Amino acid sequence: MKKVATAFLTISLLATTPVFAAEQESNQIQQEEGMTEQGEGYYWSKDLTVDEILAQEGMKSALESFYDKFPQAKAYKIMGSKVKKIENDEEINEITLSLISDEKESFFLEFDIETEKITEYRQAVENISESELPGKVQASLDKVYSLSPEVKNLKLYGSTMYSSTIKGEEGSKKYSLRFNESGKIVEGKATGKEFSITFDETGKVLYFVFDSLPLVNLEGNTKEEKAQDLLKRLYGEEANEYKIKKVNEISKDDPNYKENKDFMRGSIIFMPTSSEKEPILVHFNTKDELTISELTTRDFLEDVGLL
Repeated sequence: MKKVATAFLTISLLATTPVFAAEQESNQIQQEEGMTEQGEGYYWSKDLTVDEILAQEGMKSALESFYDKFPQAKAYKIMGSKVKKIENDEEINEITLSLISDEKESFFLEFDIETEKITEYRQAVENISESELPGKVQASLDKVYSLSPEVKNLKLYGSTMYSSTIKGEEGSKKYSLRFNESGKIVEGKATGKEFSITFDETGKVLYFVFDSLPLVNLEGNTKEEKAQDLLKRLYGEEANEYKIKKVNEISKDDPNYKENKDFMRGSIIFMPTSSEKEPILVHFNTKDELTISELTTRDFLEDVGLL
């Protein structure tokens, strides 16, 4: 709220009464019971019953339009909450909905109270088998299998397909896959060798975690050379469009050293030559083994001080 206060002080010198009213209203929203601070904004929510959800003006019509596109969701269980939040000094009032099936599909919707429309929805489909993966995703997974002889022997124990639609624009589907030795989820303890990976629908690797599974088939004598080879394996010819920008390493004198020394000792930043592509961040451990690869953004790297 510091930004709001600064704006108010500046404009009030010009005797603009409406700004004062807006500032008072904003302060009242802050003080509402149950509202919590999140980053630079505030957030409040209240669970609603199904009757309360359907009684909201415009809700039935919005849901019917949604059911026209996904008729199976009409039979799903409805849960929801009324949400009030302040983001970038703007108040947003909405109802968040979850449509949950007994099988493996779920939807998560955001209903704008003012416009009486569903402004965003996300779909999640659990327990997708390898045979159900798109061909391009399967082809990329085969490349991952070539990184270590042990990878091929691991079994799929969890998989989710995510997709989102915001203001009518559909985003690409993402496939998150998790593998371990048993092929089962073991709650509360490590399962030994395992890895997880997320692809978009074109087969591009967005996130790859292999901290408990050294990738022994990478070429190169240094972590930098191995990281370059990893990009070639994962992205093919596209890897040639990336150059090492910076290598960050946590010093032994750093207070965070003990916490990170096992699998995240440092990172290698690969910057694309094209402004249309995003950077790739590769992490390594104290043995210079690569542990995580992720497609990231320039803003994130600057925010966390890696650039």
